[in-house]
Amino acid sequence: MIDPQDAVAAFQLETAPARGRIARLGAGTIDAILRRHEYPRPIALLLGEALALAALIGALAKFEGRITIQAEGDGPVRLLVAEYRTDGGLRGYARLAEDAAAALTVQHAVAPAALIGAGALVITLDQGPDTDQMQGVVPLEGDTLAACAEAYFERSEQTPTRIRLAVVEDVSPGAGAVWRAGGVLLQRLAGDDARGETEEGWRTGVILFDTLTDAELADPDLPPDRLLYRLFHEVGVRLADPAALSDFCPCDRDRLAAVLRGYTRDELAGFTEDDGLIHARCQFCARVYLLDPDDLTPPLR
Repeated sequence: MIDPQDAVAAFQLETAPARGRIARLGAGTIDAILRRHEYPRPIALLLGEALALAALIGALAKFEGRITIQAEGDGPVRLLVAEYRTDGGLRGYARLAEDAAAALTVQHAVAPAALIGAGALVITLDQGPDTDQMQGVVPLEGDTLAACAEAYFERSEQTPTRIRLAVVEDVSPGAGAVWRAGGVLLQRLAGDDARGETEEGWRTGVILFDTLTDAELADPDLPPDRLLYRLFHEVGVRLADPAALSDFCPCDRDRLAAVLRGYTRDELAGFTEDDGLIHARCQFCARVYLLDPDDLTPPLR
């Protein structure tokens, strides 16, 4: 059974020309990812939003592969990456400047550009090794990650799009704290002979969408079907079956060993720690692999 707190689903407005996606991330996704790294709070909030955004955009995909959201700059966060696989797997991490943790003492969300610095939001669609990647780039000019993503759709796809993202650390008595996130993406449908002009209907959908609050988005006691009904009951809304989301990293000991076998023995010796082993840590899932250089057996050269 799919947990509605770790899932994404499509929806369609019945009498307004719009469709979208709604995502919830909880204990099985965002909480596990953020707890693994213990980032300063503003960075955890931004990465959580990026993970929710990756799920929303990824759920639009009509192919098997992965969608990566990435931003790189010279700010406290040098690199931010969130990745969605079309099987529902999510992973993400942030690479911080050396003094980032000491500099970021605020406990609230910060604009993306203030954390990342001058740079761009890059959204990459990867359908596999035998296909060309599709990539869209938009400046980090919005006050929120959602605003930056809206600009991406406007520039890259010329599709009017509204996005709302929310990340909270839910503290329940006796149950401890759990990171939760929610996101909704709404897109305008183009007019045709059947729909006619869609501008007025789209405006109605946007007015209703704008009543959405952060508290509603991440509330585990407000399931997606009830949330959408609360928002759009005036125009009608149909929710499709949800798809599960999971905390998943495809890093693999055998794959790592295969890469290391491409190095010479002298190069492997340079990677070796005092205990005689190579310590390799996955940036995404923080898993540490210990490999014996003698087991990697590259040819003597």
